[in-house]
Amino acid sequence: MDTPVQTLGGPPHLLTTRQPCLVHPKHVPTSHINHEHHIWPKGHGGPDVPENRVVICPTGHYNTHRLLEEYLALRGEVPYAIRRQFSKGERDLAKLGYERITRQAL
Repeated sequence: MDTPVQTLGGPPHLLTTRQPCLVHPKHVPTSHINHEHHIWPKGHGGPDVPENRVVICPTGHYNTHRLLEEYLALRGEVPYAIRRQFSKGERDLAKLGYERITRQAL
């Protein structure tokens, strides 16, 4: 991975990188800085290890966390009407995050 850098004025926990986004491979414009996302969020006990991090764009990061909150609120039973509002990559990461939270393991 590229060496992550913290953006000026950004949250102290948010690391950024120029690596491509995992959930949205095509972006317009293409030059932007992406976030390192913890699949099993640190706030839910997830470890800060490379196996638990992926690089996604700010939009994908926000959407993945929104959908993960739906998974948590609905105990994993998120209706298709909600899931379809998100990209496949966002859905996959949110579901994986939920699975890691519930089983407390990578």
